[in-house]
Amino acid sequence: MDSLKYLYFRWNAQFRKGEENQLVEIASIKLINGEFDPEDKNQVLAILSQRVCVDTVLVTSQALQLADRSVANHMRLMTGISHKQRTFQTHAPSEPILALGAARLLYNKKNTVLGQVLKTFSLQLCEAGLVEKGLLGELAGRTLLTVARDLAAPKKLFGFGPDLLRPILLMDFLDKLFGNETWCGRRLDFNKAFHDTYVNFTHWIVTKDPLPEKPSQWV
Repeated sequence: MDSLKYLYFRWNAQFRKGEENQLVEIASIKLINGEFDPEDKNQVLAILSQRVCVDTVLVTSQALQLADRSVANHMRLMTGISHKQRTFQTHAPSEPILALGAARLLYNKKNTVLGQVLKTFSLQLCEAGLVEKGLLGELAGRTLLTVARDLAAPKKLFGFGPDLLRPILLMDFLDKLFGNETWCGRRLDFNKAFHDTYVNFTHWIVTKDPLPEKPSQWV
């Protein structure tokens, strides 16, 4: 059984109908492995890795220690070891339940800590050169799109935070992305064209498989 199948069965074995919130809470606890601190770079890396697909840059001893802690304590997978075992490759698994657990931490009962988490991410991880930002700003792009998706999501009727399992209207998503409704000069035309168009995603992944020529559609 490969690792992805194992991960699927591991979470599936713990699933109980009507107890979805408890399962998401377990996932969030496993991600941070302790009391949540939005200024802890190890926890921040674990949370954002599940949402925006963050890769570490393994060129310094500090980055190696960060990756080592991520594997030992924060649900990251070791996927390879270099020659003479001087460095190793790690990867955050694509697990929707962990993405939901990460969102639960960002938008918790007491307050939204998204701003604090992004500040820690920017200062302690990006500026420190510990994560891969991408040559064309891919990481920044994924982050902006994810935040817009979260803000456009309806709030849960029972519980807290955004309901990431429900699709959102494309126009609502674009309004959050651009920060206002004036970005579109011909709004009536856009509303007419996209009034029944939805988008939905919980996290980003890296794949070697090509995207389908024809995107999937909801019927």
